[in-house]
Amino acid sequence: MSDANSKSDDTCAHLLLTVLGTKPKPARYSLGGREAEGQVAPVALFDLLPESDRPDRVLAICTPEAEKESGEVLKEGLDGRCQVELIRVSAGCLQEEIDEFMKEVVEAIPPETETITVDITHGFRHFVFLIYSAVLFITTLRPDVRLRGAYYGLLSQDDVSPFLDLHPLLKLPRWLHAISTLTDTGSARPMAEILRDGQVGQLPRRIADALDRFSDAYLSGLPLELGRYASDIRELHLKQLHSMLTRKHRLPLAEELIRKIEEELRPLAIEGVTKFGDGWKGRFPLGEGELEREARLVDNLLDRGHVGMALHLMREWVVSWVICQKGDNDRWLDHDPVRGTANRLLGALKAVRYDKDLRDILTEEQSDLGKFWHCLTELRNGYAHNGMRPQVLIGNKAAEANLDWIRSYWNETLKRLPSIPLALGKSPGRLILVSPIGKSVGVLFSAFKACMKCFGEPSLCLAICSPATVARIREVADQAGYQGEIEEMLLENPHRDVDGIERLKNESRKHLLGAERVVVNVTGGTTLMGLAAEAVAANAFHRLAIPVCRFGLIDRRSPDEQKDDPYQEGETFWIDCSENRISED
Repeated sequence: MSDANSKSDDTCAHLLLTVLGTKPKPARYSLGGREAEGQVAPVALFDLLPESDRPDRVLAICTPEAEKESGEVLKEGLDGRCQVELIRVSAGCLQEEIDEFMKEVVEAIPPETETITVDITHGFRHFVFLIYSAVLFITTLRPDVRLRGAYYGLLSQDDVSPFLDLHPLLKLPRWLHAISTLTDTGSARPMAEILRDGQVGQLPRRIADALDRFSDAYLSGLPLELGRYASDIRELHLKQLHSMLTRKHRLPLAEELIRKIEEELRPLAIEGVTKFGDGWKGRFPLGEGELEREARLVDNLLDRGHVGMALHLMREWVVSWVICQKGDNDRWLDHDPVRGTANRLLGALKAVRYDKDLRDILTEEQSDLGKFWHCLTELRNGYAHNGMRPQVLIGNKAAEANLDWIRSYWNETLKRLPSIPLALGKSPGRLILVSPIGKSVGVLFSAFKACMKCFGEPSLCLAICSPATVARIREVADQAGYQGEIEEMLLENPHRDVDGIERLKNESRKHLLGAERVVVNVTGGTTLMGLAAEAVAANAFHRLAIPVCRFGLIDRRSPDEQKDDPYQEGETFWIDCSENRISED
């Protein structure tokens, strides 16, 4: 039931929501150093509020008895000054009446309302809690509605009755929700929204911007940016935020709230850095302390259910750990060659771990690391591609078992920063030459000379040959002055044996494993021989993490001159001699 006075203006930018009781009595109320009389509190509150804070409409919740005894008093007290509407409700004494009460109050709030002020001086005691809950519901689910004030008149029989400002108590749940969101999800955006809501001045905006940057970094899995902004908030803004909450917002338990925020920031913040200028990331050092901080972020993401982002970061963490193991800390953020090389080394461990012909050369620690890298990259790739592959990621027992194994190895081994030898093979550090030998045997001769001139004598030569040229390999080596080890890589039909390319590539792996560098001549012999040399080069680089240098040879003499005098050095041209320029194909 509703009843309004004669004011015809239906607009309601600012609503005063109040509760009426029975037996109205004159009382003198005070607020902000001023005093006013009224038989019901909302009339006195209207008079005591600054003109700019006075409502456009009063919505009074009342039982039939309160409507009869106090409704007319309220309307008469505000006649001609403010529109009054009475909302009749039951006393709410039964459990089932509570939901009806809440529904009637919420539906009575006009849709055009922008601001609400609450007065809970009168009415049943339980109405206070119900109105409080209704206001929280409205201001939470209707973010366009802002709470301006909340008052309770502390009635006194013989003295002035002060209005207590309960606004901070209605702000507290929003702050509690914001901090709960931070602890549950890692996002500080709700805190930033509170600071921006109705605030003026640069300080609230600066703190809100810092909280937003922190949230962006956390939810994007950016450990360095996150560490910086967590540090900024702790060092620059927490004291300012504490002052705002205690002095401006007058928020209860502000110190405890700030302490909780600090607890969330501390494990993620970069310690010991006070200034982050231009190019700070390029100068940021890698060490065990940074790995431990980033490991805490991985655990944080996993514990909060951000599995995809945790796996992304865990993968990059492992790469950084390998870099730290190898001592390339100063350039740890350079993709080529530092991070790319570490990534390929882990890929080599994985490839050897699952190669039945090679797995026995790994130590138990290396084998477990290779398995971990395989499981991690498989599951991480599923998330990286947003599940756009046959693999089912959610509610799948195989994926869950994979994640359990990853977490177990991570917790029990990796994040403890173990020292695991990463060198592969029984005799690591070898220089290996790969070259075809065709009917023009001078190509292999020139390949020996080019390798020895630029890198020294190879420890091993993998000679890609045909039945017609296999017998001449040692002769050519002797002419070049090479007395080292030679492995014959035979193509039965160098013109048609396409399948032989894959076979030679796989055969070469046991010889390449652990090499320091592979030097590959891609010229000479038939087209298939050249393709086989390219396949061996790509396999060494991408699958076994070995630096590769490819080159070609030119002999500008006529074919007859080359045949008559094969042992003359050709011209060498280098295709590449870096660790990052071998085509995936």
